[in-house]
Amino acid sequence: MRWLGTVGGVLFALASLRAQTIAREIEAAEALGARTGVVVCDGDGRILWKNRATEAFAPASNMKLLTAAACIAGLGAEHAFETTFSLRSGRLAVIASGDPNWIHDSVHAPEVVFGEVAAALRRLGVKTIAGIELDRGTFVGPDRPADWPPDQLYTYYCAPTGPFVLEQGTLLVAIDGAGGGADAHVELVAPPADLPVRGAIALVDAKKGATYGASDVGDAVLVRGKFPRRSPPVQIRSAVRNPAVWFEASLRRVLTANGISLGGDPGVRDQVVHTHRSELRQALLRMLEDSSNFDAEQCLRVLGDRTARDGSLAGGLAAMHSQLEKLVGRIPEGVVLRDGSGLSKDSRVTPGLLLVAMYSASRSKGGALLRDCLPVSGQSGTLADRFVGTPLVGRVHAKTGWIRGVSSLSGLVVGRSGSVRWFSILMNYDPKTNGLNKDLKAAQERIVAAIDAMDVER
Repeated sequence: MRWLGTVGGVLFALASLRAQTIAREIEAAEALGARTGVVVCDGDGRILWKNRATEAFAPASNMKLLTAAACIAGLGAEHAFETTFSLRSGRLAVIASGDPNWIHDSVHAPEVVFGEVAAALRRLGVKTIAGIELDRGTFVGPDRPADWPPDQLYTYYCAPTGPFVLEQGTLLVAIDGAGGGADAHVELVAPPADLPVRGAIALVDAKKGATYGASDVGDAVLVRGKFPRRSPPVQIRSAVRNPAVWFEASLRRVLTANGISLGGDPGVRDQVVHTHRSELRQALLRMLEDSSNFDAEQCLRVLGDRTARDGSLAGGLAAMHSQLEKLVGRIPEGVVLRDGSGLSKDSRVTPGLLLVAMYSASRSKGGALLRDCLPVSGQSGTLADRFVGTPLVGRVHAKTGWIRGVSSLSGLVVGRSGSVRWFSILMNYDPKTNGLNKDLKAAQERIVAAIDAMDVER
């Protein structure tokens, strides 16, 4: 299956009732003001239904399907991020791989990995190093797409990317009101840097009006606000300013805690000390199941670095364009790739492009990974609360998407017989309209139910 306009033997043999159901749902959505594109194919790539399939839509997080497909095609399903720690002229050099998996409470927790580096140094007889050198390689340029909302860059979903990023570009703070006193107890949970926590969060009796937050101010974490005295402990995330600062500070702290001091000559030859590896699969699972914007943008940068020696944001987009051309044959007119996550309101894709990219990626080497990482209806990720109470629980594997003015759902539905139908549903409406997404999500679920019930005459 290539691009929609070049597919031979296109089949539009829907049973009349199912065709009417899909058409009625599209008509109802458009009556609400939502321009709606829908395209469906079966497991053999035959087109079963299409409406506005070649029109360009803002995709929201359905853009992550293209990012995932491009990364699987360009990097390979078994790709591993490899970060190398080497001694260079007495300094510990870290060679960037763009690894997005440095997350606490995981096998790739920074304190664990940096502890392994310290242990490797001690085995070499090294007790001191002259300093730390971060080798960023081709991961250069801005850390976020230029048209991400500037008033939201402090949020976890707008976290920065880069050559060295811990905790998905965020800091995690724990707040606990127990123990009495005027202020809540506040602790930096991750990353494991020794940056101080400044400010205070006052304890108050009333929940109403109690707001609190934490922000990276460069040399410290600043906390402020009011916290309900009777509230259970919470953890909050904020984007960091400069991920490399946190990476180096965390590495320095863990090395010191494990007996490696800084400021002296190690007295050994230049050599590789430790190489840490983590899997692409883990990042794709967060990208699709959790809808992680950070993982989408970071993986695109790695794609650019590995396939074109350009780990910038622009290099990642160029690499995605190249991989998509290999998957679909031709990028349709009107398609605009502004980011890898879909947070940009200026990105544009067509339902047909999404469908063909998903289908083609699924049939390529390692293509099972795309399906494996998708949320499952009523069970996981952003579909955990979708299709609940219907026969479709456990049978829809799809990516959701929403930003103001956009609601989307694309993926596959597995029939009771095991047959597969791929679909893409994109809806765009006036972003000033409030409360519409609930109705559009319900319409999407009814469309998928109709797709599942298709009786195709061959």
